[in-house]
Amino acid sequence: MVDIFQTKEKVMPEWMKFQNAGDAIQGTYVGKIVGQIDGYGNEQIIYQLLRDDKVVNVGFGLNKKFLNKDMETVRFGQIIGFKYKGKVEFKDKFGKSVSVKDFSLHQDPKIVDEAWLKANANNMPTVTQSTPSTASVAAQVSKSQGFGDYDNVTADDVPFSSPGSLTNADKLAVIEKMAKDKLAVTGATAVKEKVMEVTGIAFIPVNYDKITEKLAAM
Repeated sequence: MVDIFQTKEKVMPEWMKFQNAGDAIQGTYVGKIVGQIDGYGNEQIIYQLLRDDKVVNVGFGLNKKFLNKDMETVRFGQIIGFKYKGKVEFKDKFGKSVSVKDFSLHQDPKIVDEAWLKANANNMPTVTQSTPSTASVAAQVSKSQGFGDYDNVTADDVPFSSPGSLTNADKLAVIEKMAKDKLAVTGATAVKEKVMEVTGIAFIPVNYDKITEKLAAM
């Protein structure tokens, strides 16, 4: 019998962290994972790059729409690069200044890893679906659950439960997000007190829909 404890442990992919403007990574595009939820409850798309015989995960939230759209035309086996350009400022629909990270994709369909393509000609990777997408849940939040036109509440911002169901925890997460963006308060106690002050509604689960509707109208 094989002693599994004597075998080499599986090497887990590393993660790329973009911290300073100019940080960049390049490698052979060998994998894509969609539906992955990060530690903050946000859905992301992970692009896997092979470099120096190691796989590096590069994750981007769904709000990076242009980058994710451009990546749809990139094929496995291409040598590509991502660069963090720094933060850019813009105003949201409420006139509030928002700072977001700006990235660029560097790719040319003619620049490929010939050796990798040859080695994987009969075993090309496919897109991996990690978890059910929360996009449909986000749509429920903004259109059918009394949350008005609060477009800032998206699948990238709020940790939702399984699609098709909105628990009280989901609704509370939306309220906390709206309280942070519209009332500049965070923390369970501060949110509860401030929300009751501005809405005049008791902060209890049965009133969550009314609270979100009132906040959305502000």
